[in-house]
Amino acid sequence: MPDGYELCVKEYMHRSEYAIHAYFNRYELRKDGKCVYEYISEDGHHRPYNNFIYHSNGHRYYPFHISLYGISYIDVDTLEVSNYIPRGYDNSYGAPNGESFIITNVHYDPCTDLIAYEGCYWAGPGDIMVGFLTDPMNFDPHLCSIYEILYPEYEEIDDISFEKWDNGLYVKTDTGTTEMISIDTIKNEIVVQSSKKNVRSKEESEDESADDGREEVIY
Repeated sequence: MPDGYELCVKEYMHRSEYAIHAYFNRYELRKDGKCVYEYISEDGHHRPYNNFIYHSNGHRYYPFHISLYGISYIDVDTLEVSNYIPRGYDNSYGAPNGESFIITNVHYDPCTDLIAYEGCYWAGPGDIMVGFLTDPMNFDPHLCSIYEILYPEYEEIDDISFEKWDNGLYVKTDTGTTEMISIDTIKNEIVVQSSKKNVRSKEESEDESADDGREEVIY
């Protein structure tokens, strides 16, 4: 890791002959051998990140996971921490069962404060979700799918992967070709998805209010 930091991991597992009953990891972020932050993760799927995000605000942030879903950030300079765990349906994919995007890698662009999250839905193909990282201590769940921008009418989804930020987002497709999506296109799509999410949230709140107002009938 950069700047004299290292991440130390200890694995804990309780198992019997036939099953694993409990599993978690304890992580220590160390500076010059001294622990500056410690966290527990129940996630056994991600590899820890090995770099910092050098933000346009001048701070360094380390991304990490305490669960399979969501994302956490620690401000390395202040040790302030933000944990985001989604409740389910928090993006543009439209999965009817409330599935959320599993983030496996992060790619920040300091020129725009946009961040590309590589990952997938459980057992699904690789996609890239993009959103704003204006304030890492307040995660913005309004994300847009790059795959849906590239192939809005194509239902057979293939993997796409991050290539680079360079006055736009460059991604690589399954066929080996590189596609570029402009910054304006991404920002416009984030606004569209944000509006859709706000409508869904309003409808869900109205449904919950209607449920609360129903009279209980005992037979």
